[in-house]
Amino acid sequence: MAELKGYINKEDNIMDNNVEQVDWDKVNRGKVRYGFALELYKKGGELTLSGMGRIEAFVDFVMGDMEDEPVEEKQQSKLMSKAQCEAIIKMEAEGSKAFVKAMVHVDAEGLEDDDLEKVLQALKTGKITMDNLQASLDKIYTIKQSYK
Repeated sequence: MAELKGYINKEDNIMDNNVEQVDWDKVNRGKVRYGFALELYKKGGELTLSGMGRIEAFVDFVMGDMEDEPVEEKQQSKLMSKAQCEAIIKMEAEGSKAFVKAMVHVDAEGLEDDDLEKVLQALKTGKITMDNLQASLDKIYTIKQSYK
């Protein structure tokens, strides 16, 4: 039995040396990209260059790559468009992180930069969840009302 185990491990090591490491980030991005492309197809959309750009923007959003934007950019540019948010809200299950993020992005439109930064930081650190989403959206509304 020990001889067999040694043989199997020896064979596994030989095979492992010939196999490249899997880039799981690329694999996951591909799965997310596929999901958005499939939904576009289901809705009768065509895969054009602009459509692929929108899909890639959604992939970046879902995979969390949007936080890599330069700090000097205005905070409002960190918000997705209302159309992008609505698409995610329709496609994602209620309660998912992407759903919560999209709901916050819709309501955060119009916040001043300092307040927007606080909201986005709370979202990023997990302080805004499905459990407190409505209270968070109410707070955002109250902040926006205080500007008037």
